Amino acid sequence: MANIFDYIDWRGDLDLTQDPFNEVDSLILSTVSYIDFELIETDLKTEKATIREAGEQFNRLHADEKIKAGRLVPDSIFRLLDVMSRTPRFRDMILSDYVNQIDEEEEKQFSAITINLGDGSYYIAYRGTDDTIVGWKEDFNMSFKAPVPSQLQALDYLEMIAKKKRGKFRIGGHSKGGNIAVYAAAFTGSEIQKRIMQVHNFDGPGFTKDIIDQMSQGEISERIRTIVPQSSVIGMLLEHEESYEVVASTQLGIFQHDMFSWQLQRNAFVKVDDISASAYKVDHTLREFILSMNAEEKEEFVESFFCVLTETGAKTLSDLNLKEILAIMKRLNKEEKENKKILTQAFRMLLKIPTKKQL
Repeated sequence: MANIFDYIDWRGDLDLTQDPFNEVDSLILSTVSYIDFELIETDLKTEKATIREAGEQFNRLHADEKIKAGRLVPDSIFRLLDVMSRTPRFRDMILSDYVNQIDEEEEKQFSAITINLGDGSYYIAYRGTDDTIVGWKEDFNMSFKAPVPSQLQALDYLEMIAKKKRGKFRIGGHSKGGNIAVYAAAFTGSEIQKRIMQVHNFDGPGFTKDIIDQMSQGEISERIRTIVPQSSVIGMLLEHEESYEVVASTQLGIFQHDMFSWQLQRNAFVKVDDISASAYKVDHTLREFILSMNAEEKEEFVESFFCVLTETGAKTLSDLNLKEILAIMKRLNKEEKENKKILTQAFRMLLKIPTKKQL
């Protein structure tokens, strides 16, 4: 079994003319979106840089630092940039049009980057939810609000890039990034849809029924692929119009959301028949809980949950120290029994605190 680093070791010496773009390349480029490109010299919001240049700049500027990606984003993303910058397959791809916006008032967390693949096509990579509390609140808002700000901005970004660039596009994202990639592709006009070669949703949540009913996917639906790990939690939330494929992972439970744990064989994912029984159970519990409330009750629930987090003064999940985490758990224990289980489960998911069954 292998992971994406093993894949780069094996296939990194061949560019796209020698071995065509595949689903593993898509996961790798989706993962690149988690990198904070404000940590390099080139301003990718207005300028361009190759992956090799970005990697060299990052290594030079931060050689003596241990940069942390946050509580939920694997620190391996920085190693990934370094490895990609040294391989013929990825190093000459050009990064541009970087956007990174966090708006607490609007309750929006959005980031995207465009990658010129060098074969006449582009990859638009949408970032998933990062370490910010406002980013996670926007995710929870998806249960009762449609569309959320990042979905609308993903559509605007796609249409902006389509005007600026000629050629075809691939679109992808991990976690919420996958959700907003699907939203953008489904709601853009038919002329842009014709230019989209494929959309990858890597363990991203689905949509409310209202959004599903509005989606004019048409022919684009045949080019949308959703891939989730065996014990997917995030990717099974809400409704999916499209079917999903299941990939094997070396991790357990919620930790399988880590894309570096997904298993590969040569240039494809190692597929399994379906998600695990435990994933079905969690999915059923969360789905029943969500369906038991109307939109007003869902909003009240989300506000209550995030009020507990923001009362600490934290802006990111990494800001929460042990004392604050214990205080939050104590506060959640005071909730009514039916709410306490879901609230505690949601908090564990955010902090990746394993349950006894996951240890």
